[in-house]
Amino acid sequence: MKIVGSLLNRSEEVVLHELHKIVSDNAMRVFTKLRLSDVIQKSDTHLTNREFNFYTRSHCDFVVADHDARPVMVVEYDGPLHQLSAEQQERDEIKNELCRRAGLGLLRIKDNYVTKIYRGMTVLRWIIEVTELEKAFNAARENGHVPWDEPFDPTFLELAGSGGRFPYWLGAAATQSFHRFFGTLDREIPKGLNGVLGQDENGAACRLSCLYFGNQILWTTTGIRKQDLEFPDYDLLDEINTCELGILLKRFRRGLVRASSVDEFRSFFEQFCKGYNAHPSYSMGAFPFETTLGVD
Repeated sequence: MKIVGSLLNRSEEVVLHELHKIVSDNAMRVFTKLRLSDVIQKSDTHLTNREFNFYTRSHCDFVVADHDARPVMVVEYDGPLHQLSAEQQERDEIKNELCRRAGLGLLRIKDNYVTKIYRGMTVLRWIIEVTELEKAFNAARENGHVPWDEPFDPTFLELAGSGGRFPYWLGAAATQSFHRFFGTLDREIPKGLNGVLGQDENGAACRLSCLYFGNQILWTTTGIRKQDLEFPDYDLLDEINTCELGILLKRFRRGLVRASSVDEFRSFFEQFCKGYNAHPSYSMGAFPFETTLGVD
């Protein structure tokens, strides 16, 4: 027998480093490799033999807690094995179900949740901070401090000491770049910014957005898996998709990528709408062809 080389693999180290920064900025705490039975209590809940064995033997990758060490959410890093192994997927589903019964949110992440930076913020930070802000917003609304019909919109939250306007509006710079680009074009050229939204068979949300100008189109798709955590996932999808379209426009203007023709885009658009049962998400200006979705 010997001591293990490290309690965390390299990817988990990256996640933990980001979590340490997030909790430090938000008066929270993070714990690693806690047993599931130390995080949620069985009480009088009936468990099958398989569930009970898993409950007593499994651990959580990361547990985000408040300053009093009360669990707020579980964060699981899913490597390639989670997609390839049926046995691992079965274990994942048991953990998901046990956390659901306990009312504890569980977030499953991959590398891009901590390696992709949008407007200076990781996706993991956006999710954790916005989730906690929404809880505070809902509590304020229940206590009468916020009008009951006021919706929670993370893009228009401006926090004291945030260092910038509307920090959770990740797509702000990209949106501005679209308008600036349209301003460089001939006024007679048809142009527009449009998006459609749908879901796959597993409940993952998917969005297709496009910039249309003349006979050219720049388009991108983004998907977010269904999570066992309540947070504004469609708002996040909107922000990431907008950012990715902004990155594509920047590369196009530098001559690094070419735009698609209307015919090329039409084929993909129709496949996307059929595969994801898509409906209009937003529409500004012209659309390149008539559809039954109401975005033209």
